[in-house]
Amino acid sequence: MPVEKFFSVVNPRMVALITSISPDGKPNAMAASWHSPLSHNPPLYGVSVSPRRATHTNITKNKVFGVNLLPFELTKSIHICGRISSLRREDKLELAKLEISEGPELGVPLISQAYVAIECEVVDSRVFGDHTWFVGRVRSVLAEDVLKGDIIDLTKVKPSLYLGSERYVTVDPESEREEVV
Repeated sequence: MPVEKFFSVVNPRMVALITSISPDGKPNAMAASWHSPLSHNPPLYGVSVSPRRATHTNITKNKVFGVNLLPFELTKSIHICGRISSLRREDKLELAKLEISEGPELGVPLISQAYVAIECEVVDSRVFGDHTWFVGRVRSVLAEDVLKGDIIDLTKVKPSLYLGSERYVTVDPESEREEVV
């Protein structure tokens, strides 16, 4: 396998919609699977965005972003936000049938249908290869009642995972195992 294709073998990965505010004040969303929690204290979250994306410009200008986890049932909406540029004339959020609400701390646009929505304020950004890694301090977390203790309750929500090549999967709740070491 060519080294350039390494990212294909690290999937599936949880996909998120990264929300931001455009220069004209409109909400925008981009699908991303390159994102991760980074620290408990302080609470930090990171997302990797190509400078070719409108989201990159939006985050750079406004210094805020949202991370929205949508259920597998909304995969079509996720895919629309991942494939349609906000630079086109269509309103991709409208096409995706997604509703926007304002985040409680920073006013970041958040997806109302998300089972988890996180508001972040940029505290650092660094260029790695052809992407910028934005590090955000988590300022608010909105979550439906989706936890079973301290883990996602897979009987209540099916996470969206990006498999690659425009394909998505989810998890089987029957596959959950509690392993004690």
